[in-house]
Amino acid sequence: MSESYSVLHPFSFMPNLKHKTEEDISKEFTYIKEGMGSWVFDKEGKNYFYATTAVPSVGLGNPRIINAMTNQFHKLSFSSTCGQMHELLQPLTKKLIELTDNQFSLAFYTNDGSGAVETAIKLTRQYFNELNQKEKSCFISLDGNYHGTTIASGSVTNMGIKEAFGVQIPGCFSAPFPNMLRPPIDGTEDEIVDFCLQQLINTIEKVGPEKTAAILVEPVQGVNGIIPANKRYLKEVEKIAKANNILLIADEVTTGLGRTGYWTASQYYGIEPDLLTISKGLTGGYFPMGVTFMTEKIENVLLKEGGIFLHGATQCGHPVGCAAALELISIIEEDNLLKNARDIGQYIKTRLKISLQDIPNVAEIRGLGMMISIELADKQTREPINFKDGEILSKKLKTQGILGNYFNSILLLYPPLNTSLLDADFVIDNVTKAFKNVFK
Repeated sequence: MSESYSVLHPFSFMPNLKHKTEEDISKEFTYIKEGMGSWVFDKEGKNYFYATTAVPSVGLGNPRIINAMTNQFHKLSFSSTCGQMHELLQPLTKKLIELTDNQFSLAFYTNDGSGAVETAIKLTRQYFNELNQKEKSCFISLDGNYHGTTIASGSVTNMGIKEAFGVQIPGCFSAPFPNMLRPPIDGTEDEIVDFCLQQLINTIEKVGPEKTAAILVEPVQGVNGIIPANKRYLKEVEKIAKANNILLIADEVTTGLGRTGYWTASQYYGIEPDLLTISKGLTGGYFPMGVTFMTEKIENVLLKEGGIFLHGATQCGHPVGCAAALELISIIEEDNLLKNARDIGQYIKTRLKISLQDIPNVAEIRGLGMMISIELADKQTREPINFKDGEILSKKLKTQGILGNYFNSILLLYPPLNTSLLDADFVIDNVTKAFKNVFK
């Protein structure tokens, strides 16, 4: 008798796992055996273009990053950053601060994106505590924001996820996001933006500006469907935060380090947040790592008055992770991958809009840089396509050699920053074939 499968996968439907073997699960999940560059291979040897996640910035198996990590493993395979330091910590931090236009003065390393957002929340709380404004402990995030899976980061996530875990941290509120395909009101883009801004102001007034500590934004909502924010909206949110002595937290766990064609999406939008988080693109998947940046304004209060920052993780700032991040940044700079992400990303979007223009269920194709999504819905009613059609499309995409991320009637595509024109054409042609096969 075959042994039952013993792994609980993230975001999986648990009843499907009962009494199943590894062989059973491998028929439902994609069994990835090998990967190189932009491609992965299953156990039968079939190849897929790997665009499932924003993590592989420069693809898989990059020899430069592997060599940098291997050398560091031999030199110093582990060092805590609690009461200790190592030779890569300061160079990486200084480089990251430089890439973010020197807007920040301190960085705190974490093991993942959720931890980076958790850190930003705690830093915000401690900042106002040290200013003797302890009542400023509430957070406002936007509808559709995804900020993580810890209790605190999950409490400011507004996607119907946190409800599964019961009571969250108190003082978390939400305001509408200007999703132009599914707007909170009917109207022009400017009218929708103005409505959302007024609702944010109303929420601050309801909570009380004296109690509101921070507003959290995703410049491009990732999990919710790769929805870039309106530029004017984010600039006005920044002004509203400053006018009310509220910190602005930019969650760039997905967008940070080149994914949008800029080192940060905040640079594209022209905003200067008080705290900024990065994770997925920090090492490009070669090591679990995240970082939270803070401005000098926050540093001055915490280092002068803050006492001990009672927060951290055993492996944060890991030397091997730092080696991977430094080498990744060098590759992005030397190969001009920010420009490639902008150019190839725009090329993919433009060609998909042409090739899929006659598909009645394609409601919108959008994105920024190497973040591209195709939302499937009735163009008139905006009703999502039915679940069965989505399942068929997912299988057809896989048959065509595309591993994207299909979620809530939206296909998310995250090509690596170094995607070639040839690979871009493969993606466009095979996504088009899959759509035309399903929606004839």
